[in-house]
Amino acid sequence: MPDEALSPEQFNSELRAWVKKVTGRADGGVGVSMSRSTFYRLTHGSNLMALEDLIRVVRGCAPRTLDVPERGAWTRKNIDIWQRKWWKAYASREEGEPPAEPPAPPEVGAASNGSRFSFPRARVTVLRGMDTGDTKIRLSEALDRWLEHSDSNLFFITGSSGAGKTVEVKDWADAHDQVTYLSLRDGQVDFDELVLSENASPTVIDDFDLVSSTAEEHGVTRPDLSELRSGLGRGGRFIVISKRNLQTVRDELAEQLRSPTRMEDLGVVSPVVVRVDPISSEELKALGDERDDDRMRNLATEMERVGGLMLATPMVLRQLYSTIQEGEPAPRTQWDAYTVYLRHVCGQPWDRKGSRIPSKVRFETYRDIAWDLFVGMDEPVPQTKDLIPVSRVSEWLFANLQRDLDITRKRDFLTYEWIADLLDHAEIFGVSRRGGDSVESAEFTHETFYQYFVAYGIRDRLRDGRGMALDGARFADMHMGPLVTSFLKSGFKPGDLDTVAALSVRESLSWMDRLICLYLTEERSDYAELLDRAPERYWDELEFVLEAFRSVFLRKAAIFQLLIKGRTPVDKYLDIMRREEDPQAIARERDVLGWGADITQALLARLHNPVLAPAIPITAYRLGQMGDISCVSHLEGLTGLSSDHQEVVAEAIRRVKERHG
Repeated sequence: MPDEALSPEQFNSELRAWVKKVTGRADGGVGVSMSRSTFYRLTHGSNLMALEDLIRVVRGCAPRTLDVPERGAWTRKNIDIWQRKWWKAYASREEGEPPAEPPAPPEVGAASNGSRFSFPRARVTVLRGMDTGDTKIRLSEALDRWLEHSDSNLFFITGSSGAGKTVEVKDWADAHDQVTYLSLRDGQVDFDELVLSENASPTVIDDFDLVSSTAEEHGVTRPDLSELRSGLGRGGRFIVISKRNLQTVRDELAEQLRSPTRMEDLGVVSPVVVRVDPISSEELKALGDERDDDRMRNLATEMERVGGLMLATPMVLRQLYSTIQEGEPAPRTQWDAYTVYLRHVCGQPWDRKGSRIPSKVRFETYRDIAWDLFVGMDEPVPQTKDLIPVSRVSEWLFANLQRDLDITRKRDFLTYEWIADLLDHAEIFGVSRRGGDSVESAEFTHETFYQYFVAYGIRDRLRDGRGMALDGARFADMHMGPLVTSFLKSGFKPGDLDTVAALSVRESLSWMDRLICLYLTEERSDYAELLDRAPERYWDELEFVLEAFRSVFLRKAAIFQLLIKGRTPVDKYLDIMRREEDPQAIARERDVLGWGADITQALLARLHNPVLAPAIPITAYRLGQMGDISCVSHLEGLTGLSSDHQEVVAEAIRRVKERHG
């Protein structure tokens, strides 16, 4: 490397040229592990990107044609070269001299000593082998207790990607001289030599999921603890880190950990199994209050809104927070939060070189699978998840892969195990064991993921002014909950509902499409006109199919429209609210009715909307469930109702006063 000075401008020019040479694209594509706009912004003019961002870029450019050991050597060599270049560029800046040593990259889980977003230390739930009194404890504390308990030879750590496992354990290992830390992601590690060693001191094996074994599933080799049998038999003690979700995965490794007999046969003595838990909204809010950080508090509020259904790992929260830092809108709605989160999770396997499926292809495949399930109207049992045959998943995956010419030009395109690659990263979607052994099926890991992608498909079609082509002949099994609508309403941009309103009066629209379009527009000032313009056959079809709906949400939507049109009594809707709504359904209704506004104000607007006057008893009932004390005067002013409906209002007033003292 030349010794002459290097300006930031020269550094950026050389880095861009090198990225283009190595990746074949000016911005490196997804190879630089960051978005195109971010890469160009960080390398513009005299800007000098952070050292940790430079390392991300270099790692992202590693040729995928190299074997794992060669890729590791290539990455280390080029990181060293570009770090030295970076320090020369840093030294030439006018702001001052470089610090004595490189700044340490921010550590997920570490205490904050600046404005960067950092997180509470990883806490774990002990699944087996250690008494904590049913409380969570810090991972470092659990490791200390295991280290002192010399009879145990296995400490198994599981947790989702980005939960802080690696950083926390590395910090702990660095503080204990007798502990050796090794990651199987480093191609230089000789695993056979590791387990055959006579060394009995504790050894951390990170990325244990990368161990090859003879057990295969979908063409992908799976690890299991038999790989440690020799080391355990020689007196070795191991701390194993895995991403396995032991509550849902049913592979060989998970079955071994569930079976005391099998563990004993493998030479495992007094094993300890822990799960690193996501950060709670309470922890994040406390951290935001401590640092007086409104953006962090906003994230905590959003976590509470979605009911803790989003895995709030440090990696995900850091990504959400960095989005705000880079000037993007804060994820203030359910739609924003899920979009940022799911796109991040879809891109993570690609960025970490654990997958050859680009994030866009993975995201679009999940969207198409959800839409396939939705229009096929497969009713889940219970109504939480839908199953789809793996063969059908493969069709959607290849349809999206074939749109990417860079992928189809690969020599091994037709021989690579693409479906195994997709299903092996099961944070969002993976193989299901609920479908029996006859047909292998897959499912979304949580119903909210399925409902988000359904909403994504509906939103794209409606914004383009296209009908959804839903099959009215299969309406009875349709699975669409209020969360889909909540996603939709928060995902629409200003003006989108104008397109939906125009679509709702189209003569050729199917009754299923019209039902959803009219539901989405019921708060518009021209809602009465939209209802009047619906053809008469629509109302006849709606009355005919009403009782056949298995989805409570859609049945209520249909009854509400018939009610406003004067074709059914309001008591039919009230009966459903009383008999069939559980606390979760009420919470979802709260999200739908109050999206983008205070729930009480949103309900009062409906209460005083003359178009929705036939639904006053329904709105009063909702205010009794969700309203604050300010709604009482409005309820007391309601007159002209029947005695039964006046009792509904009186009961709502009583509930509000009881709730607010």
